[in-house]
Amino acid sequence: METLAQIEDLRKRYPGASGWALKDVSMSFQRGEVYGLVGENGAGKTTLIRLILGLLRPTSGRIQFQRGMRIGYVPERPAFYTAFSVREYLNVMGQTVGLGGRKLKGQVDEVLGVVDLTGKAGAKIGTLSRGMVQRLGIAQAILGDSDFIVMDEPAAGLDPLGQKGIRDLIVFINRQCKTILFSSHYLAEIERVCHRVGILHKGRLALDRNIEELARQHREKTEIELDVEAAVLEGDLSSLGLRFEIDGRKIRLDDLDDERYFALMRLMNQRGIRLFGLRHAGFLLEEAFLAATGSRGKEE
Repeated sequence: METLAQIEDLRKRYPGASGWALKDVSMSFQRGEVYGLVGENGAGKTTLIRLILGLLRPTSGRIQFQRGMRIGYVPERPAFYTAFSVREYLNVMGQTVGLGGRKLKGQVDEVLGVVDLTGKAGAKIGTLSRGMVQRLGIAQAILGDSDFIVMDEPAAGLDPLGQKGIRDLIVFINRQCKTILFSSHYLAEIERVCHRVGILHKGRLALDRNIEELARQHREKTEIELDVEAAVLEGDLSSLGLRFEIDGRKIRLDDLDDERYFALMRLMNQRGIRLFGLRHAGFLLEEAFLAATGSRGKEE
């Protein structure tokens, strides 16, 4: 795949800070992919985004972009001149990226259609709903045919319908062979729309993996809960050829097929052990996040 941006050994320390905001981060972004960026508050996501946008300078390391690449940006809470109409604002933004005349009008009409704001073209920005403002932010970001679009929590504060609308937009824009860096706290959204995911933890890149690879790793996990400490079954689980992890009264099992499941149930019945709960994990990005950050089992 064609690499649009390459980050190598990136470090950032703010003046007066005792620790690093980012440390030794290396990653790349490929043309036509949606890359999901997740992490706890303070993990370094905002710092990384600001470095990519050129709003901050790194302490060391480098970010290299493909020559001529155009970047669009959708902030978490877009701020616009509310007295402008939607079209007036996009006209001004289009001029700042070198558009004019018929080309400007054509592109403004096009992006209004993409974000479903054609009917609001003449409306003052101050009259728009939160969801419409977010969609206007996306329209601004893709104006000028941006190659690489950075979206920082674009669905934050929206209701479920609004969140779905943003997801649909991300998928549609990506199908135009656009690369999207999508930062979000909504792990289910990352799982649904992203090709790769990066997990930042305490300023470091704890995980950088393809979503399909993670799905294959996690989707066959089954968790059972017993009425006794699960360690009493450790030897039996090994004898059944199971791959497992014991956590108190819980057992997490990999690739539990029907034959071994029923063998385990018979064994538990013989020993008088009761099953309190069973959960097939499917693929949940939460599992990968907890494993990468070492948070599994910690108190909230």
